[in-house]
Amino acid sequence: MKNRHIITSIVALILSIFNGHAGNNETKAIKGFSGGMMAHTGYLSGCDNPYNYKASGITFGIGGVAKLHLTKHFRAGFEGYFSSMGLSKDIEDGSFNKVFWTGALADWFWKAGKFYPYAGITVGGGMETAFYIFDGNKHDWLPETNAVYNKKPFFAADPFVGVEYAVGEALHLTLKADWLLAINNDGLNRPMGPRIYFGFIFTH
Repeated sequence: MKNRHIITSIVALILSIFNGHAGNNETKAIKGFSGGMMAHTGYLSGCDNPYNYKASGITFGIGGVAKLHLTKHFRAGFEGYFSSMGLSKDIEDGSFNKVFWTGALADWFWKAGKFYPYAGITVGGGMETAFYIFDGNKHDWLPETNAVYNKKPFFAADPFVGVEYAVGEALHLTLKADWLLAINNDGLNRPMGPRIYFGFIFTH
């Protein structure tokens, strides 16, 4: 409920800014707004546990982004994503590593015809959840005696590069690549690796 009130307040603030700045776009405090959804995939690898198990595999996920266009080339906003990697190599099927992160972003963009290349960084926080079954079976109802479950927060720094393609005045397709740096009390968290995003961005 609290999150709904925050989102509602942010949307109301954005709408009031748009409605309160009439006239030439050059004089507006906010030049525009864009936002949308993106799905992603990637490959992660690394050891994040005291059992010397190296988790690796393909991750999939989805999330969203919202940006205010503050100048002709600079945007700021928020984004958040959920990413899940199922595991079965050298470990029992049913094991997984999941990550959620969100934060404030800033990026620099420019226009090249219908293309809008951009580069930036998101800074925020997130949570990693790991469940590793070293011996057992996910299809039975028996207790798993050789399994571990761990959940820990982290500070997120997520540099990214990408490009948008203008399908129309109000719709862009976007392709983005990033490398999430999740930092916790033990240092730089693993598994980690590149992710590739594809999605739809609506602009105003």
